[in-house]
Amino acid sequence: MRLRTTIAFGIIAFGVSALVALVCFLVTRETLVRQRQEGAERQMFLNARAARSELRTEGALPLDALSRVQTSPDGVALLRIDGRWFASSVGFSGADVPADLMAVAARGSAGHQTVVRNGEPVVVVATPVVDADAVYVELVPMSDVAGTLRRLRQSLAMAVVGAASLGALAGWATSGRLLRPVRRMADAANAIGAGELDQRLEADGDADLEPLVDSFNLMVSELHDRIEREARFASDVSHELRSPLATMAAALSVTRRRVKDEAGLEALSLLEGEVDRFNELVTDLLEISRAEAGVAEVNLELVDPVDFTRRLLESTGRADLPLDANCDPDLRVALDKRRIGQVLTNLLANADNYAGGPTRVTVSDPPGEVRITVDDAGPGIPDHQRSYVFERFARGDDVDAPGTGLGLALVHEHVRLHGGAVNLDDAPGGGARFTIRLPRGEL
Repeated sequence: MRLRTTIAFGIIAFGVSALVALVCFLVTRETLVRQRQEGAERQMFLNARAARSELRTEGALPLDALSRVQTSPDGVALLRIDGRWFASSVGFSGADVPADLMAVAARGSAGHQTVVRNGEPVVVVATPVVDADAVYVELVPMSDVAGTLRRLRQSLAMAVVGAASLGALAGWATSGRLLRPVRRMADAANAIGAGELDQRLEADGDADLEPLVDSFNLMVSELHDRIEREARFASDVSHELRSPLATMAAALSVTRRRVKDEAGLEALSLLEGEVDRFNELVTDLLEISRAEAGVAEVNLELVDPVDFTRRLLESTGRADLPLDANCDPDLRVALDKRRIGQVLTNLLANADNYAGGPTRVTVSDPPGEVRITVDDAGPGIPDHQRSYVFERFARGDDVDAPGTGLGLALVHEHVRLHGGAVNLDDAPGGGARFTIRLPRGEL
């Protein structure tokens, strides 16, 4: 929109300035040409009197009469007597005088006409010399006028270009000022989309913007309230389900001790597996709901990230998984050990369930942050799935894979609570690469 506004301002400025320049050029040209013609006529009458006076002198020759006249520096005087032409300069003759102009002079009237000679405009003025039965003619070049008009045309063209540029610049500045509230609204909308629901707009005293700002802020407030209600509802439901699940698990344990037949034990095993899966689902939902509701607590400790990752791999039975440490041995980072431990556990489990298992874990310390990378042996995650893999119950195309579909959603929430981010890329050797980026926070 800003580009279109700038172009529109530039086109308008160009059109207006071009029109003004054209009118200015036409008026100036008309004035200069008229002044030159009038000046040529006045000078022609004076020179014609001088020639007539000379011709009245007994024994005077036509060339003597022409020597008495005073033409412009590049001008030429001609005299026609008894059908013969005489010129004050070599190279000119009666052929340079228009026949129409000579017809006017033959009728006893003075006249002028503009012709082009050798590519240059020339004013030809003629008047009859009655007493001498002659016609006096002057050719007055207009090269200086043409040069002036040429320079004027160039100057006006530069002025038009400058005016168009200034118009485009004014359009860019004006549109930037007009679109500043729209940019603020877009920035606020992006922040809200990223989860910052406390964003609000200010009208800055602009009465025209107040209705839009009020509507936007009201929409954000209602959205915030609705999300909080849904988060509290999910948290309350998840919390209320934990007690019945605990009771069911205890009842199944008691029943297992009393059932002796193989078929009953098999049925109990299946039921216990589903109860465990349901309990895991409820626990994950409760964890996510607390994070989204803003009531989750983060207990930070200064931790050696390499040692922390190595211990977690050992506790999950993956002590033989390659661990690369590309960081300072004295590096310490503030993190919640339970939450980041669950993050790594979920990423490793995700690799087991969907990608043939993890292949390598890397810990690095680029400026300002700590990164923990998990590579897997799978085919990678298609581009169309990467936009939603961190959403709740996202399971990709394999709906029969184990798990609740909340593992990566929990990864995203736990890392977000630390002020970090999770990135998904292609691993160098194939498969997917999940990178946890944590800021180097202080206690």
